[in-house]
Amino acid sequence: MPSFRARLLNRFLRFTTKSRWRPGLDILEVRMHAAKMDARLGRFAPPIAMESVAIDGVPATWFGEPALSSKGTLLYLHGGAWCLHLPAVYRRLATTLVELTGMRVLLVDYRLAPEHPFPAGIDDCFTVYRWLIEQGYTERPFALAGDSAGGSLSLVTLMRARDALLPLPDCAALLSPSTDLTISGPSSRYNAEADPMFSPAASDLLPDTYCPGQDRGNPLLSPLFGNWNGLPPLLFHAGSTEMLLDDSVRAQDRARQAGVDAEIEVWVELPHVFHVFTWIPESRLGLRAVAEFILDKSVRHRAATAGRLGAGMSVTEALAPSLL
Repeated sequence: MPSFRARLLNRFLRFTTKSRWRPGLDILEVRMHAAKMDARLGRFAPPIAMESVAIDGVPATWFGEPALSSKGTLLYLHGGAWCLHLPAVYRRLATTLVELTGMRVLLVDYRLAPEHPFPAGIDDCFTVYRWLIEQGYTERPFALAGDSAGGSLSLVTLMRARDALLPLPDCAALLSPSTDLTISGPSSRYNAEADPMFSPAASDLLPDTYCPGQDRGNPLLSPLFGNWNGLPPLLFHAGSTEMLLDDSVRAQDRARQAGVDAEIEVWVELPHVFHVFTWIPESRLGLRAVAEFILDKSVRHRAATAGRLGAGMSVTEALAPSLL
């Protein structure tokens, strides 16, 4: 049973967001509404050290003091249906993740559709990921996380990094990720009414804005249909009433079939990416679970690597499981 505040949130979202989806909705209207929500949800964010940077031309923001990099780095790819960014909301989210993990968080401001359609966003995310590898960030705990469209971008980044034989992160956390732009999951139909945030009209507008004319079954758009072999440990979070529920359920199943250590937590009657709604108790619980997963997998991965080095392996040999 969700908390009283979560139930109020569902009613609030149903009234303010779900009711707005309709055929013919313009993306500019969606952005105007998102900006109002960002101003409302991002108020009173606790203070944190921030540094705006450009990484090979891609804007990004560091959260947390530079000294935290010695404890590890979390690369975070924000959601927003590939066409929105809510900077105040994600500042709060990043601040909480810095607090809970002790890591420095890097939030990527990748290019957005429709001005920059597919593959601009995935290219920006991969550019930043490759830069972090080249700068040696995998020498310390290193994790990847993303929500919604950012969850899709996270999985695509992992698959591209693996194919390029780059070191992979210790783990990745995917919060209500989009993994199937063909919208073939049964939950897109049986949760169409129950979902407090989305309706089928959103499924018509948002992919067409991001990747018009593209084959939506392309694994770069729908990582569900990609190669899951060799990925690092994965954690999926989703709400039981989400239209995107099966995007997580089926992705976790595909990962496990490929031999990947993949976990899933389905939260009863919570909305899409409930983690950003900081006034409900489940938000803190969800982010704490994400932080515990990241810290646990990072420590285990580092301990295993150290053990192999102690057995006389080179650094490259010790990291071999991440390179395959």
